[in-house]
Amino acid sequence: MKKLMMFLGCLLLSLGVASAQNQKVSGVVLSEEDGLPVIGAAVTVEGTSLGTITDFDGFFNITNVPATATKLKVSYLGMKSQTVTITPNMKITLVSDAEVLDEVIVTGYGTFKKSSFTGAASSMSTEKLADVPALNVADKLAGGISGVQITSTSGQPGSVESVRIRGMGSINASNEPLYVIDGVPLYNGDVSGFGYSQGGTSLLSTLNSNDIESMTVIKDAAAASLYGSRAANGVIVITTKRGSSGKTTFNAKTSFGFSNMAIDYRPVLNGEDRRELLYVGLVNNYMNDVSKNPTMADATQFADDNIDKYAAKPWSGYTDWKKLLFKNGFHQNYEVSAQGGSDKTQFYSSLSYTKQEGITSNSGFERMTGMANISHTANRVILDFNTMISNANQNQMSEGTSYASPIMVATMTASPSSYPYNEDGSFSTYFPALNGANIVQTMKYNYDRNSVVRTLSTASATWNIWDNLRLKEVFNYDFNQANNRVWWDPRSKDGSASKEVYQRYMMNRSKWTSQTQLTYNKVIAEKHAIDVLGGFETESYKLDYVYANGSNYPGYLEEIGNAAESRSSSSKSESRMVSMLGRLNYDYDNKYYFSTSYRRDGSSRLSTDSRWGNFWSVSGSWRLTQENFMSSVRDVITDAKLRVSYGVNGTQPDDYYGYLGVYSYGANYNGQPGSSETRLFNPDLKWEKNYATNVGLDLTLWERLSIGFDWYNRDTKDLLLDQPVSQTTGMATILKNIGSMRNRGFEFEIKSTNIANDDWYWTTSLNLGHNKNKLTKLDGDQSEIVEGRYLIHQVGKPYYSFYGYEYAGVDPATGKESYYLNDGSGNITTNSAEANKVILGNANPKVQGGFSNFVSWKDIDLNFTFTYSFGGHMMDAARWLQSNGGSDHYDGNIPSYYKLSDMWQKPGDHAKLPQFAYNNSETTSSRWIKSTNHVRLKNITLGYSLPKHLTRAWGINKLRAYASANNLLTFKSKDLYVDPEVPVNGLVMFENPALRTVTFGLEIGF
Repeated sequence: MKKLMMFLGCLLLSLGVASAQNQKVSGVVLSEEDGLPVIGAAVTVEGTSLGTITDFDGFFNITNVPATATKLKVSYLGMKSQTVTITPNMKITLVSDAEVLDEVIVTGYGTFKKSSFTGAASSMSTEKLADVPALNVADKLAGGISGVQITSTSGQPGSVESVRIRGMGSINASNEPLYVIDGVPLYNGDVSGFGYSQGGTSLLSTLNSNDIESMTVIKDAAAASLYGSRAANGVIVITTKRGSSGKTTFNAKTSFGFSNMAIDYRPVLNGEDRRELLYVGLVNNYMNDVSKNPTMADATQFADDNIDKYAAKPWSGYTDWKKLLFKNGFHQNYEVSAQGGSDKTQFYSSLSYTKQEGITSNSGFERMTGMANISHTANRVILDFNTMISNANQNQMSEGTSYASPIMVATMTASPSSYPYNEDGSFSTYFPALNGANIVQTMKYNYDRNSVVRTLSTASATWNIWDNLRLKEVFNYDFNQANNRVWWDPRSKDGSASKEVYQRYMMNRSKWTSQTQLTYNKVIAEKHAIDVLGGFETESYKLDYVYANGSNYPGYLEEIGNAAESRSSSSKSESRMVSMLGRLNYDYDNKYYFSTSYRRDGSSRLSTDSRWGNFWSVSGSWRLTQENFMSSVRDVITDAKLRVSYGVNGTQPDDYYGYLGVYSYGANYNGQPGSSETRLFNPDLKWEKNYATNVGLDLTLWERLSIGFDWYNRDTKDLLLDQPVSQTTGMATILKNIGSMRNRGFEFEIKSTNIANDDWYWTTSLNLGHNKNKLTKLDGDQSEIVEGRYLIHQVGKPYYSFYGYEYAGVDPATGKESYYLNDGSGNITTNSAEANKVILGNANPKVQGGFSNFVSWKDIDLNFTFTYSFGGHMMDAARWLQSNGGSDHYDGNIPSYYKLSDMWQKPGDHAKLPQFAYNNSETTSSRWIKSTNHVRLKNITLGYSLPKHLTRAWGINKLRAYASANNLLTFKSKDLYVDPEVPVNGLVMFENPALRTVTFGLEIGF
């Protein structure tokens, strides 16, 4: 194998002829990790550069080595430099340097040194995050890379994460980035068939994040445009672990831990405080009715007569619903991996099992994952085969405003005066706000479960035709099946109201991908390096599902065949894409870099007139430190590079058949089957286009401090929007490419190696991102669209802008909420109908980022990351909690911020809170907008490894114990009573908050 690997690598460092003063040196440079040649490695002798490795196979020959030289140094970014004694037919092996691994940019269409990369991309190794108890791969990115915003739709295990790279770029199409694993686009998204749980089921949660070697986030068009119509929202490139030649090594790991809410989510008043407040509200209600000529004695009597109707102390004592419905979750993980191989064949394989119980009895996630990566070299051909299979089971609890939502019940609809059981042990029905639905009974009998099976397999062959001309063929198959089952038992309110219901979705999603890539790279006359790529790709997507519904069951056997009534439906959809692509990279003397790319996509989701789209980019960089005028400061500024890029990429419509005019069946008439037109023919439907500009500067100081700054502008045009059409068509709207949006901002990253010696190692990184989103066009006629109760989309403002009345505080005379008229007068009113609604803010933070440290002292290591966000806001959309004494307060729970001591009592009071009175009503205003400023200890790991001399004596390579935590601490305003990582639109209701998870683990290698 070693001889064959030498055959795969070649070094051409000089075109000169050896003279009497020179000697000739030959050999090969290989990577210890995979045994492959290290293309691009630099060779120096006595401080003089002799060039870089450029050829793919054969031995390197250096003819201009001074005759007196005895040592030769080889270096490559991402690997530790080697200085070796010159010998005949040398074999030099470079070892990966984990500390500078992030200086290698993996794009999916090639791997580049960061010094030569002309685009905006950031990479991170997952090695230091391997112990973090995160189910979703995206969680590993949190706080690690600037410009990436990760928000949780729900804290339920296995739920979907929202990832935004440099803001949102679409309205009716996807805003999620494209995920690429080992060079192949990955199927991603929510695979839950129902929407009872807002968090859904994330396909990313089917992957074992500890099988991932590194992740690269591509932000600008320089590399993203090669992915064309899918890359407008950025690209996340995932590289999985690979085998290496040598002795087979095994690694086993286990961990267990506990979870609870990361914050005190929507705290409520206890039973006595709630009773006291409701009593005052009854008195105030009576006194406010001037038609009764009220007296305090009469008002007190009225309150005495009615208080037990709303706040009686139950037979079992006041109920703490949070304590009753929520518990500590439990987390456990077991995994084993093996890697090794010979010179010809290397392999990596793993098997893992993860189980995470949520914070309620009906919430959890269980996953079994197996993976195998094999690489084999046969003469000039390298064969690779990667496969992954995963089986996941998710138990989902309802969220939102459902009877079965424990979050809503505990924080709003079940008061301390309600109780789960009657004195005889039967289930209570005293739940005025829930129409008698008992949440404990519902959680016992009902369920929402989703089982997902996923296989992901890639086979590739790379043929070195001659020199550095390579042909690569890739085939990938990505398949997942989701089996979602929902049961509403007749013993629950949901079930009894609907004659008990069983629903089932069976969904199959598959994607076939083929890639043909021809690459050539060469160094000409020592200073001119070219890298050319040409490719052809095809993708085929399929989605089919069967839905079945059964109701009216004779008992509690929920299968469809047992139902007295049933109905079903099914659907099948297909989509295909054909692509041609090309790329040219040019490097002059490691000083000036130029890159251009082009891709042409044809998609079946668009009509023949609009099917083909062209996507391209141009970029360049200038390494200033290679210039002579920088020689005087080279000891301080060891590297400096200026980057510029511009390009176009896009987003295709989500609907597989969105352009087709459609007649749908089911419009039956007089008992006979029939059809009707349900969508108009739309031949002009096309891609959304993203025009991206990026200007960046990279600096390295003293070879230990690196600084990166990027400014970007991202204009999205041809946005898909619903345009109203004539009602005579039978339709209300048609999807058109008519809108535009802009995201503009900057990013800053700094990384430093603070200490590096035999005992101590300490690195620090800080990143910061600022993005400003602005809607620049709707349909050309409208300047704003109001969405629901809380949002407005207005040209010139962020797309998700809050809309409502501007709160002016408590009126000292009446104790009522007051609002600015916003008519130019500056006056205020207590009658909201007299005021004008205005834009009140938005959810976009001004700055966000992360701060990380890795510290090791001898055998002890500490790694932690803080995430932060400042300048963003949320709108509390749970309007039922905002009435200052409405019926929902009297029937259910009351937030703890309703404090009597802060409330208006009498005319002249300048109070923080309005008067609390029975039968008040709520008004949407800026009073319910809260700052989401926060700093969070996102993850932390403390580990101890047994010294090597002890482990070797026991016949093992590694023995390490560690403790790790996720979302351990959160620093936020005390006025923010929900999790600060809010949904992307900023509207908050009753989402399951982020979980704080603490785990303890043990790792052994042998």
